[in-house]
Amino acid sequence: MAASLTALLGAAGAGAWFLRPEAQIERLVKLSDQYVEKGNAAAAWTELQHLKTIDSWAADYYQAKFLLRSSSSGQDPTRLRSAADMLRRASADPSYGDRARTLLAELLVGSPELARSPDEAIFAMRAAARNGNKQAKRLLAEDMLKRPESDKTEVFSLLESASEADARAGEILTGLIEDRKLESRSPYLVADLRYRAFINNLKEAEAGAASAMVAVGDAYRDGAGVRRDLSMAGLWYDRAVARNSNAARLRQIGLLHLDGKPESAAKAHKLALEAAKAGTSIGAFTELALDFKYGRGVTANAQQAESYLRLAAAKGAATARYELADTLLKRTPALPESINEAFLLLNQAAQGGNSGAAWRLYEFHDKGMHGLTQDRRVAFNYLVQAARAGRLTARIELAVRYDRGDEVVAKNAVEAFRWAASAVEAGATSPRMLIILGDAYAAGEVVQQDRLRAKGYLEAAVRQNDPRAMRKLGNLHFELPEDNASAKAVNWLRQAAIHGETYAYVDLGRAYASGAGVPIDSARAFAYFDQAAKAGNLDGLVEMGRSYATGYGVNKDPVLAAATFRRAAEAGSGEGMILLSYCYESGDGVDKSVTEARSWVQRSAAINNPEGLYWYGVYLVEGRGGPSNRSEGIAYLNRAKDGNFKPASGILSQLLGSSDGSTPLDPAPKPISAFTPTAAVAKTRAAETVMRTTSLAPTEETNAPTTTTETTTQPVAEAAAAVSPVE
Repeated sequence: MAASLTALLGAAGAGAWFLRPEAQIERLVKLSDQYVEKGNAAAAWTELQHLKTIDSWAADYYQAKFLLRSSSSGQDPTRLRSAADMLRRASADPSYGDRARTLLAELLVGSPELARSPDEAIFAMRAAARNGNKQAKRLLAEDMLKRPESDKTEVFSLLESASEADARAGEILTGLIEDRKLESRSPYLVADLRYRAFINNLKEAEAGAASAMVAVGDAYRDGAGVRRDLSMAGLWYDRAVARNSNAARLRQIGLLHLDGKPESAAKAHKLALEAAKAGTSIGAFTELALDFKYGRGVTANAQQAESYLRLAAAKGAATARYELADTLLKRTPALPESINEAFLLLNQAAQGGNSGAAWRLYEFHDKGMHGLTQDRRVAFNYLVQAARAGRLTARIELAVRYDRGDEVVAKNAVEAFRWAASAVEAGATSPRMLIILGDAYAAGEVVQQDRLRAKGYLEAAVRQNDPRAMRKLGNLHFELPEDNASAKAVNWLRQAAIHGETYAYVDLGRAYASGAGVPIDSARAFAYFDQAAKAGNLDGLVEMGRSYATGYGVNKDPVLAAATFRRAAEAGSGEGMILLSYCYESGDGVDKSVTEARSWVQRSAAINNPEGLYWYGVYLVEGRGGPSNRSEGIAYLNRAKDGNFKPASGILSQLLGSSDGSTPLDPAPKPISAFTPTAAVAKTRAAETVMRTTSLAPTEETNAPTTTTETTTQPVAEAAAAVSPVE
């Protein structure tokens, strides 16, 4: 009897819950969702209409959500306006207010014409965010990112807080940190954000949200926030496919093609056909086109491939445009109209984010292919576009270009490190990328100094038998607190030389010249420089010129010094060009000619040598050796500053006045008045110096010129053993 009573009371309790308004609302919303999944929009709307008899605010909120997610709402302003009005009404309810305000803000951001005032969306976001709504915080942060004056600290805080429950917030914050647009307060934050995003998506996926299932699959596929597991990724994509998700079908197609098996290709083709049934899946048309173009799971058919490519390209598919352009360019004979159409398609695809299209345009402009005039500056813009779109080869090329500098882009250690790091993170293992990272961590100028980390990168490059890495690893060992570090350094320098790294001879020569770890021996230093120069090393040639200029290790010979600098300069050495300009400035070894001196610093600037940019800027500002052009000179000085040539910052601050702009310099500063060459190599371990004085504005008290000395620094390699030059 007692058991029966307990059961009866339990049933009554269950019934009581079922009769509560919140339970009835939940039941009707679930029924509506089920009808939506079955494609019966009318029945779904009818169920939501029943909500009005229970809670009018709930009815407004859920009916607005229905209107906004229905496939035709984006094309119907009337329905959007109705949704906005419903959300405004629902915003007054304590239970639905924050959710309604957040959804309203999202709607108004996308359709600002629906707003009653310019600030309605912001007010809605802030009100919901203040009450703790995570999605509202993310929307507010996204809006703030569009405004340059926004407080980046607040943006960071909003996104970090929102990421606890909003997966998209975590993705945005992760991207901003990786792109260095926001600074992370913890090296582990990105990993934590990815984990948060995974957990938030997993909760939604387990509740039945198809889009979240796709996101969970993506996390397993990419190893973002969870260990990489392609089988788990496929499982979640399959679950989303069961809910008729075309996004999941396309992701699954990508996984199947990774498999490389004929049966997997056939299954992928079947999924593409299913996705294309609705007639709206651009991705499906693209996949079908590629199937027929490359014979993936079907017999190759060029005509059908082009038909699908044109269909997808017309709908804006960047991949289809790229593949169609590729088809047109490979036709023989290549007709002018086909080439013109291909270039149009490639540009459209590149603008749409296709990295392959941007890379092809980079190659065409860089080499002057397919009738294009060679234009390396235009080509460089496409290279950046390809790198930003994720192409690994473009990231590697961009890192190399910034690392060495050329006539298009100035040497920039910050950008070189950025792109090398992104390339390595994306899977690059080339020694050049590893060396760039190793150099950065060893120097500690671009990132916090970490010599052990630098050693790790350089050792990874050495394992690929890279001579340059051997030399750098040798130099690094002098800075490491290890036993027998000097012996290890010398060993690596020897190995580098044996493997053809001529800079190893330059490093040893500078070490003997400066007494860095070995007794000073000027004759041996010169012998090493000579050995490097004979092997074609321009730095060795430059150091020989310095030695002749100062009589360091050889008889002093200004004429031979200038001739040696000229050899280096004409071979493309930016430093050689600058030193030759010094000779012409002072008449040392050549007939004095300020005009010729200006010509050589201009040539150095033309190849984006930071010091050349600096001195050409000075010549322009002072009108030295040619016409004066203050604004252009300042532009060159700014480029030198961007190239991390430190003296540029000092002279710019003087030229542009004090920080408050109250004490600008005389607009026509006095010309360079003196030139003093220094020793070929300084006897200090830290740097070697080259000095040239430049007159600045006269002081009021004496009317005499005030001079400053600009110092350029070059790394001095360290070697710790007497290694005889190779004969």
